[in-house]
Amino acid sequence: MKREHILTALEEISDKHIGEAGKSPKRKKRALWMSAVAAMLVIAIGIGILAGPMRIRAYAVALPSEARITKMSDYDDYNSREEYLEAVDLARAESKQRTEVSKQAVSALSLFFTKGTKQFLVTDDNDNKLWSPVNAYIGLAMLTELTEGNTRKQILDLLNAPDTEALRRQVSAVWESVYQKDEHEICVLANSLWWENGIEYNQNVMDALSYHYYASVYRGDLGSDKINKDIANWINDNTGNFLKDSTANIKLSQDIVMALYSTLYFQSKWTDQFSSNANTEDVFYMPTGEKQVTYMNKKQKKMNYYWGENYGAVCLYLKNGCRMWFVLPDEGKTTKDVLEDGTYMEMVLTDDWSSSNEWQNRKYLKVNLSVPKFDVSSTLNLREGLEHLGVTDIFEYNADFSNVTTYEPVFLTAVNQSVRVEIDEEGVKAATYIELPAAGEAPPPEEIIDFVLDRPFLFVIANGNIPLFAGCVNNPQ
Repeated sequence: MKREHILTALEEISDKHIGEAGKSPKRKKRALWMSAVAAMLVIAIGIGILAGPMRIRAYAVALPSEARITKMSDYDDYNSREEYLEAVDLARAESKQRTEVSKQAVSALSLFFTKGTKQFLVTDDNDNKLWSPVNAYIGLAMLTELTEGNTRKQILDLLNAPDTEALRRQVSAVWESVYQKDEHEICVLANSLWWENGIEYNQNVMDALSYHYYASVYRGDLGSDKINKDIANWINDNTGNFLKDSTANIKLSQDIVMALYSTLYFQSKWTDQFSSNANTEDVFYMPTGEKQVTYMNKKQKKMNYYWGENYGAVCLYLKNGCRMWFVLPDEGKTTKDVLEDGTYMEMVLTDDWSSSNEWQNRKYLKVNLSVPKFDVSSTLNLREGLEHLGVTDIFEYNADFSNVTTYEPVFLTAVNQSVRVEIDEEGVKAATYIELPAAGEAPPPEEIIDFVLDRPFLFVIANGNIPLFAGCVNNPQ
């Protein structure tokens, strides 16, 4: 086979990249387009639950495994009280076991979350930067199923996993811990792999993706109108149609023989909602100037105030059990200072109200809270950051994808992650983190604090100790 340059990149759902993908003339397929690690990461809240049945016409090579979660059923679903109590005990035992395994997984992956946030969110410009640690983790983990040799080993080392078996258990534990889907509260991850007709593949790998990563695997003529619509439908169905306008323009290049998409759909309301009657219009001080924004306010809200080197922070609770942290640099400090110090991620990963493992620098206070309403988004190419973290071979010409196919060469040229986060008075339409003002590592002097997010801040949305989304907001609107 003649060795040609193979464009292997992570598919980003944006007009810019869609346009680039559609420029190649139709010819014999020779390129392997690797759309991985949150090819389209969607962090969004919709009006309702996920859309109806999938409208996919491509041939299904493998379908996702059923969620390995025992749900608590209604009493009326059982023939007797004994059967109901037995089911309740089973569900509670499974939930407890899943929580314990998840804690082990988070412990092994906390270094990745912390290092990755430093790499991907530090910025010297006025742009907003967002990423989803858990989605990037799952996308990278899926790549270990497709690769071999040192290419795989570098990813395993980054994710602190000794082998693929251990990583599979970690992924399943995290996936099952964050999975939630009911009428109002949603946190659903979905993955899919799209394969070109006529290109050989290892069916065992496809089955492993289906079971361990809940992935759908489809085969068809990539680049055709039919498959483009199938992919758009799959994304829309897994994101509550939140990005329907963008997905309508999906046009894969005729050269593409494989595409991987990963989505994360999130919806939840605050446990203590804001009142729009208390909203105010005031200035937000961006790095490059001032802007009038809408602030959501709560007067003397009783809550924990956290502090560390260079920052203060608070967190708000969501009805699905998640928390949204807001982290504000001290006066004279920047988000870059906080990110490079890194202790705020340690705070997020260690503080847990349900255990004795709590952040020491915290105090229960009355807080006059002002949070800007925002709808922010960003698209990041994670390649440079991953290379700094030791994942380099997968971007080289001789990357080893031999576990899934003998077709070569295959390598990644980019890892793009698109994220959107929106918050309002009712809840979170994606993810968000907020920060409180503090005085270095000294405790706050007063019992009442004004906490006003009127300058660049960081946010994190976490499910327990699992960070789902994190971002740096320089421009709220």
